[in-house]
Amino acid sequence: MRELFRSLPPPARLAAIGALVVPGSMLFPWYGIQFGPGLSETGFDSFGLGQLALLITVAAALYLIARCAGEYELPRPLHEGSLLAVAGAWSAVLVGYLMLDTPDSISVYTDIHLRYGIFVALGGSLALLLGGLRLRRDEIVAERRRRT
Repeated sequence: MRELFRSLPPPARLAAIGALVVPGSMLFPWYGIQFGPGLSETGFDSFGLGQLALLITVAAALYLIARCAGEYELPRPLHEGSLLAVAGAWSAVLVGYLMLDTPDSISVYTDIHLRYGIFVALGGSLALLLGGLRLRRDEIVAERRRRT
């Protein structure tokens, strides 16, 4: 596993780290009530279709990274960097939706605020997006070199 990670180009490593951060962030508090450390809900406590879509998206991105690291060539119009950037953008949109769609209540409290875990998930999504964009830039440069 370590050799697989080291064999990745730096943008793909950034995308892989971002994709691993998103499910890890679900262990941290995403939503909470205002006073003190008080009551909170992690990403798994408030698990729904939005969180499921988020996990499926980052799992697909990780699968793509692992598959392309094994010298797999995608069909002609598709590029690894583009697909990773789309996965990062979609996961950021999903996290944004989950920021707006907070739970109705925690215990009996209805004044719910965002906690740091959801921002960690947003950071992982943005790292996945940035890694995909940088990888696509490197792919474009490599294609231009092959043509000349």
